[in-house]
Amino acid sequence: MADKKVTALTAATASDVADLAHIITDVATGATNKKITVANFLNKIPGFIGFSDTPQTVTNATAINITGTLGLLVTTTASAPAIANGVQGQIKVLVAITISGTSTVTPATMNDGTSLAFAAAADAAILMYIGASGWAPISIAGAGTPGAGPTIA
Repeated sequence: MADKKVTALTAATASDVADLAHIITDVATGATNKKITVANFLNKIPGFIGFSDTPQTVTNATAINITGTLGLLVTTTASAPAIANGVQGQIKVLVAITISGTSTVTPATMNDGTSLAFAAAADAAILMYIGASGWAPISIAGAGTPGAGPTIA
């Protein structure tokens, strides 16, 4: 295997914390090939994490996708967008940009509730999919007074 290109290797579709990855360190001063465990790599992620996928604009009749990280609620009337079940540990961020009427988001499965009602611009929720229990709100926020943000029903 010494003469194989990285691009010629079979792709892995899952990893374990003890698995190894190839990295190149000191690129600017003298590149060195090294190995790192997946656990060490994930434990050393820099503080800033940005999601590079394109945000979904969720309008009056749009279902919320589970393939992107960010959903922007832009509604002109009361609406009831649905969101399907995700995968274990998945994060979904929903932010109301403009809201006319209440936008009631109803997950297929939701932990500790059945829906989230977004009633004002700047209402926001971060959800995590936790398996059979469904989508769990891990953060709720809104502009204005403490306690503002989408309400859980």
